[in-house]
Amino acid sequence: MSEQNTRITGRVGYDPHFSWRYLLPKYWGIWLGIAGLLLLAYVPYRWRDAFAAQLAKIIGKKAKKQRHRARVNLSYCFPDWSEQQKEQVIDDMFVCVTQTMLAIGEVALRSKTHLSQRVEFLGLDYVRQARAEGQNVILLVPHTWAIDASGIILHTQGMPMTAMYNPHRNPLVDWLWNRTRERFGGKMHARQNGIKPFLNAVRRGELGYYLPDEDYGEALSVYADFFATYKATLPGLNKMAKVAKAVVIPMFPRYDAKLGKYQLDIHPPMRLSDDDHEMATLMNQEIESYVRATPEQYVWILRLLKTRRDGQDIYKNALTKHLQ
Repeated sequence: MSEQNTRITGRVGYDPHFSWRYLLPKYWGIWLGIAGLLLLAYVPYRWRDAFAAQLAKIIGKKAKKQRHRARVNLSYCFPDWSEQQKEQVIDDMFVCVTQTMLAIGEVALRSKTHLSQRVEFLGLDYVRQARAEGQNVILLVPHTWAIDASGIILHTQGMPMTAMYNPHRNPLVDWLWNRTRERFGGKMHARQNGIKPFLNAVRRGELGYYLPDEDYGEALSVYADFFATYKATLPGLNKMAKVAKAVVIPMFPRYDAKLGKYQLDIHPPMRLSDDDHEMATLMNQEIESYVRATPEQYVWILRLLKTRRDGQDIYKNALTKHLQ
């Protein structure tokens, strides 16, 4: 089923939609999980977060591949950290991801009024001012665990969001999650369908959600400093902004369980550059400025550093060394 599903969600022209085949028995496990998340939508968030924090202890131990990737990333990015520091950040990260994942039902079901009470905006006037001046906006949003919930919550401020995304290999999950993302407006665009639909939506006035930190390989990237190391970074943001006639405003979504709030930390519009290396460096510097303060919010389990100048696979090599 996995290979067949990947062919469906990975084809050019793919657009998620409901299919009666989603009612077949092979999908019942997913529906059961969805039912559980929807029930959790009405559980007081303090109780749900406390449960998630305990559950995260189990998940963090069992998710060995993800934990390994996080260790490698942190070792390269923060070589001066002790093993205890790295493990603590990873443990806190698993708490964060579990809390945000168990809250999916809340952002999928609850009203705008309810969701607006669950958010704290830091610097939203930068976006409002740009829009008031007639400028389109691309938000530079690093991968954090609160990224989807925050995009949905932005709609409570009358700001529909558009983004490119990599479809989930299961078409039912992909359809349900996109229904949630688009419940208040906006549009998600499958990455394999190209960048034009995304840029056209930004030109129409929708907020562009741009994720700058995935590694798409050497052919499409330039090498730029990233914390204490470097990473293959897509350099084309300046060109995208010109085509969309947009300013680029960095935003870092996080979930603060102590406050019980999604925090959207927004910086002033960033300087853009026609030089690819400088543009990539400026983007990475924005990511660093956010991540250093709350590293547990960042998605360290991604293969952020998979493309290396010498061609080595640092995730495989580090695992082999560890096993030895």
